[in-house]
Amino acid sequence: MTHPTKAIYRAILSDYLKKNTQNPEEQLYSEVDINNSFEKIKLVDYHQELESNGIKFVAYNAGHVIGASMFLVEIEGVKILYTGDYSREQDRHLNPAEFPQCDVQILIVESTYGTQPHEPRVNREARFTKAVSEIVERGGRCLLPVFALGRAQELILILEEYWNNHPNLQTIPVYYASSLVSKCMAVFESHFNLMAAPLRKQLESGQNPFTQLKHITTLKKQKDFLDDQPAVVMTSPGMLQKGFSLDLFEKWCGNEKNGVVFTGYAVDGTLAQKIINGNVKDLPASNGGKLDMKMTSNYIR
Repeated sequence: MTHPTKAIYRAILSDYLKKNTQNPEEQLYSEVDINNSFEKIKLVDYHQELESNGIKFVAYNAGHVIGASMFLVEIEGVKILYTGDYSREQDRHLNPAEFPQCDVQILIVESTYGTQPHEPRVNREARFTKAVSEIVERGGRCLLPVFALGRAQELILILEEYWNNHPNLQTIPVYYASSLVSKCMAVFESHFNLMAAPLRKQLESGQNPFTQLKHITTLKKQKDFLDDQPAVVMTSPGMLQKGFSLDLFEKWCGNEKNGVVFTGYAVDGTLAQKIINGNVKDLPASNGGKLDMKMTSNYIR
């Protein structure tokens, strides 16, 4: 794996142990297992060729999240391009996926959105900022359930720019509340050479847009959130399985002024997927009861 992936790997797996409330004997793994697994990791840089038993491997930037890779594998002259999630769009913080400059005989690729066209990024961003601003301008709370890596960083930059360009919104606080998001931010700082050119130049000049935010505040502890005015809260998990995003959803969903905006994939059967599909009648509550959802919902992927 790549160097940033290794750093993220530890953060994500350790975060799972910290937040999982299962009996230790029922845990899938322990902190000892995480430490031992590091001995199995072989680090690789983009475009570095490795060979094992006559099989050649070269990693290329996949553009999905920092450190993500697609691998060109060559076996007896046959070239196979293998990749999980990838992105060919130019983001604010990451460059798009690159393709090997050679003929590829076999392609193995993830297909979550394989048959679905994506609208242009500029249109999605406009719908996203419109949805968020409409919620808070009508006096509501806006919940943004996000994954801690990739989309969260992009949304932070989008909202910071939008708030900066709209003085009428600048009295409305924007928070991101996730220790894992903060840990992932540190990975971006350490590997700024992998950032998109504008962001990389800022980091090289000593300006860090992730830590020098004017309009977005890190919410370190949930108990520090006063919830006494319209606000935007970006927090994990992205599918409302548990944690702060679920807590806020259950607290806010009964008020029609409030709104939730989903920006990532949701697995079938999750609360997020039910809401995205419009199945909002008698939503299950964490206490075993039912939720009366009156808040608005938007899905912008």
